[in-house]
Amino acid sequence: MCKPELLKDKRFAVEVEGCRTNQYEGEAIAAAFESCGAVQCSEAPDIAIIVGCTITAAADRKCRKMIRHTRRSNPNAVIIVCGCYAQNMTEAECATLGADIAVGNRMKEKLPQMAEQFLKERKTICAVNENILHDSHWDALSLDRPRLHTRAFLKIQDGCSQYCSYCIVPSVRGLPVSRALDEAVNEAKRITEAGCAEIVLTGIHIGLYENLPLLVEKISALPKIRRLRFGSIEPLAVSDRLLGVLADSPVFCCHLHIPLQSGDTSVLSDMKRGYSARDFARITENARARLGDTLHISTDLMVGFPTEDKISFEKSLKFVKECSFGKVHVFPYSPRKGTEAAKLSQIPQQEMNERSSEALTLAAALHEKFCSRWIGRECEMLTEENKNGTIKGLTRNYIRITAHGTSEVGEDAFIIPVSYKNEGLSAP
Repeated sequence: MCKPELLKDKRFAVEVEGCRTNQYEGEAIAAAFESCGAVQCSEAPDIAIIVGCTITAAADRKCRKMIRHTRRSNPNAVIIVCGCYAQNMTEAECATLGADIAVGNRMKEKLPQMAEQFLKERKTICAVNENILHDSHWDALSLDRPRLHTRAFLKIQDGCSQYCSYCIVPSVRGLPVSRALDEAVNEAKRITEAGCAEIVLTGIHIGLYENLPLLVEKISALPKIRRLRFGSIEPLAVSDRLLGVLADSPVFCCHLHIPLQSGDTSVLSDMKRGYSARDFARITENARARLGDTLHISTDLMVGFPTEDKISFEKSLKFVKECSFGKVHVFPYSPRKGTEAAKLSQIPQQEMNERSSEALTLAAALHEKFCSRWIGRECEMLTEENKNGTIKGLTRNYIRITAHGTSEVGEDAFIIPVSYKNEGLSAP
């Protein structure tokens, strides 16, 4: 495919909303535009690219706000919206919000060509993937080095076929598809040889990757890799074989983000999650037994699902406490048009707010309790920021640390935290 000539020397900026898969796609889109001679910038771009999210109503609102703000701030720029939010956009919405190009999923590899087409014709392009529910195509984005982060996200999988009753993702991401193993390993090799210390494997449902244990083995064996972690992995994908490979990996970071959603078995059944609370407890207990007591298990907790009454909510909080999670991401249920749960009677907003507040209080206490275990103990931190003698970064088990130090971005620092502050550990 010929490289678009009109992109040479064009200034572009990328804004990303949502998950780590979106983060990867934003990085890879930046790489694609750079390969055409475009130059990434932080302000006054000729081309503004927004990687959008539609997981909740709040995410939709945020995307609309970002598009409008980008148009007001850059009246002459070409504005491109892509990804999950764009998958549901219409030409009318593009006109209303001020977007010039909307590109759905499994089509982002075509963004440079679409940008050139718009520069030639100045006609709105609304390219929604009408075949998304049957499309087994792999969106051929690639990355040579991270541009927006210290860590590199590496997309290995796309799509989902689980169809949880509350989730819109399968409808906008499409069929599960795995990246070719050799292609994923080669990209990991390029990234690490470019000097990136840490790779985060990501996807919409990485547990559906065709052979995740083998992929972990191959990436772990790369000579330049220092850290490997998962973005998120569904409970039923945490198999004995995978845990064995993780335990043997010299670079795997001792952190698993395993989404729970609810700690009440009845609600889990209504959500169509495919496991009970007891199943989840058994999975996490097995993970700790295989990976050790330093393992940080974080999770997602949804509050206010339509069939969650006060009793099931209290059961859920009790279960979360018993699981001894570290980080708990709490979010309110959001009805999404086209899902089964959207047809059910919704919980009043006041009650939703109260449950969210109670869950957030528990989450804060659990996080402080987990992090405080490392106060007074030497922690290895990968430096992600160094400003005026203050360094920030993450430990291998995903604890954020702020300290005084001189280590450069990408270097390891060994810190002895003295207190818990601002949702992380700190040291003098």
